[in-house]
Amino acid sequence: MELIERLEARFEQLLERVRQLEEENRTLAEQKESEASKRREVQDRIEALLVKVQASLEER
Repeated sequence: MELIERLEARFEQLLERVRQLEEENRTLAEQKESEASKRREVQDRIEALLVKVQASLEER
């Protein structure tokens, strides 16, 4: 019986680790999306500035 109890305990530890990793994965996915959003925002701002600079150069 001791072997079965040890196996059950190990199984519970592994399940807990899986839950922790799933939570970490969710957190990392949220961070990734946030960073991607910031990157898109910066790219949009840069593109808008480039359009303004190009328009200013064409006016000269």
